[in-house]
Amino acid sequence: MQFPKDFLNKKILIFGYGKTGKSAGKLLDKFKINYSIYDDNISKKKKLFDKEFYKNNYDFIILSPGINIYNHKKKNFFQKNKKKIITDLDIFFSFQKKYKYTIGITGTNGKSSFCNLLKDILDRNNIKSKILGNFGIPVLDKKISSDEICIIELSSYQIDYSKNLKLDKACILNISPDHLERHKTLSNYKKIKLKIFKFLKENGRGYYHQKSFPKLKNTNKIKSFSNLNKVFLRNILGKNIKIHKNYHNQIKNKLPHRVEFFYKKNNFKFINDSKSTNFEATKFAIQQYTNIILIIGGLLKKGDSYNFKNSSNNLVDIYIIGKKNSIIQKSLTKQKIRFICFDNLRAVLKNIYKKHYLENKNSNKNFTVLFSPAAASFDQFKNFEDRGNKFKKYTYEFFKN
Repeated sequence: MQFPKDFLNKKILIFGYGKTGKSAGKLLDKFKINYSIYDDNISKKKKLFDKEFYKNNYDFIILSPGINIYNHKKKNFFQKNKKKIITDLDIFFSFQKKYKYTIGITGTNGKSSFCNLLKDILDRNNIKSKILGNFGIPVLDKKISSDEICIIELSSYQIDYSKNLKLDKACILNISPDHLERHKTLSNYKKIKLKIFKFLKENGRGYYHQKSFPKLKNTNKIKSFSNLNKVFLRNILGKNIKIHKNYHNQIKNKLPHRVEFFYKKNNFKFINDSKSTNFEATKFAIQQYTNIILIIGGLLKKGDSYNFKNSSNNLVDIYIIGKKNSIIQKSLTKQKIRFICFDNLRAVLKNIYKKHYLENKNSNKNFTVLFSPAAASFDQFKNFEDRGNKFKKYTYEFFKN
């Protein structure tokens, strides 16, 4: 396999040296391609580290999607060089290799679960596939054979920065206010999501949720859908695909940290929905259960709305964690919904054990402790996985004795 000629003898900067950046560096090392690195969190001078990157003229800037170039302290550098910004996915598609079939999936909520559903259906049809993109292992660390279907989960950040994707099918599952601290307005957020259709191959087909884009007109290439039914799934995967009867169950709770039922103690069950970073995702989780002791809070997202209309009857209590949750508190007060505030997650589990479990463990009533934060995790945790694992840890600490 040869490295794409476009990158040979070029000046390359890897900006952001987390999992994605390191996987790009590993690949460049393999092909003996020279590059420099920069990361805001690297304090010590490392080999290849370019602390004055903004003074140099690079041909390509391989950017980690989590970096916000629009409010970065060197945003002028990124504005000047935006055409040079690429992602690890751009490198992946630059290799002169024909993949059997590529499916791009985006949306505000449920991307990972839906990608996992597609793979599950393909597995049952004995068709090889891999999930790539914003899903676990970086794309450049995965080996893809020519007989495998590529299912690519795409965040708005990846779509915004990428330039060279090639998709046979593209789908926008849903849209609700999210990441507005970066995209500023819902309109801008929608425009970036719609960019996924620009990556369709000549004979490719795109699909979007009709409620999310009510004014968008269907064309021969891009069509709306209203339900994730078998007809829609066959449009994505192929007309001859067999779809099992209980396929809908795969959407809800197949993956860790996504409406994940992980523990039961007497009449209390515990659901880890740490992946919920906006209220739309939390509303979905609330609709699945009754007698809910809900835990929300974290780093709130600009533009999100915390309206518990039609959901409050399911709730026994609401706990809010974090120190910057005045927006949630004001919203719940206005809706006349009571809540309890704690600084940290461990204190909440301890209180639930004393206040709810000890008093109700022998009753005939079943309870659900639902951790669905409706907020980002970075105020107190490394990421949503760390947050979900801490929730499990504290649950076991108080409820396994």
